[in-house]
Amino acid sequence: MNDNLILNVDDNEGARYSKTRVLVQAGFRVEEAANGKDALSMIDSLRPTLVLLDVKLPDISGLDVCREIRQRSHARDIRVVQISAALVSPEDKERGLQSGADEYITVPFEPRDLVAQVRTLLNPQ
Repeated sequence: MNDNLILNVDDNEGARYSKTRVLVQAGFRVEEAANGKDALSMIDSLRPTLVLLDVKLPDISGLDVCREIRQRSHARDIRVVQISAALVSPEDKERGLQSGADEYITVPFEPRDLVAQVRTLLNPQ
């Protein structure tokens, strides 16, 4: 069992479920949030190691959530992976990375690639 806690943030219940299932099967502990406000609250209380963050959320954009994470001294070392099915251009990816994300993944993606990316960010060599 992996001790790293991942917070999976996505307003789409099906997409959130799919990502959580893939990560749990890979041995990770996962908590879920459906919007940016809940995500920020859970980041403060749970202190996850990594946040899987949908870019388009109903209340606060994932870019703004990422910026907020980077401004919180206790959360600066949290790894952030932004994911988007809609914002997939090179410019979108650049904006995501400029907001403080460690990685930016576009949908569709292979589940094994998501797991590999998460493992790489959690265990840098």
